[in-house]
Amino acid sequence: MSSYTFFVVKNAYEVTKMDSVSSDIKRFAHSIGQNWYHVVLVPKGRFPVFQWEIIKDLAEKAFDWICERHNIDLFTKEVMPDHVHLFVSCPPDYSVRKLFRILKGGSSYYIRKEYPSLKKYKHLWNRGTMYRSVGSVSAESVRHYIENSNDWSRTKQRQH
Repeated sequence: MSSYTFFVVKNAYEVTKMDSVSSDIKRFAHSIGQNWYHVVLVPKGRFPVFQWEIIKDLAEKAFDWICERHNIDLFTKEVMPDHVHLFVSCPPDYSVRKLFRILKGGSSYYIRKEYPSLKKYKHLWNRGTMYRSVGSVSAESVRHYIENSNDWSRTKQRQH
């Protein structure tokens, strides 16, 4: 018979950050688990809105701000000219739909507030979503992929 270790949780959201050594799971008041996602966000029309350094920096700050504000752990982010990769962990009461609403809506608000000329576009983000649930086995692989995605060049060019 195996032995179990129980942890006393002082608040409902106690988090152990993921690093290369540890892939601990989150412990909550009444549950324990992991919600890790590789998320890709694409601007409307795949327009390369982040090709300008000022907007790219704003996007990075926006995702830091949003994730901190909503208790979302942001392990890795990479802002490319025409899309954004995020590796996140969210609380168990967040659905994937809610996660996207927070990330897209919050980043759009933050970026447009700081750079008002983007308000002329009705939508900053594409309606579609891309996410992948990530287990502890492949977490390091996703982190490596996102961190090295700048080296990746698209093999198929956009057709006009």
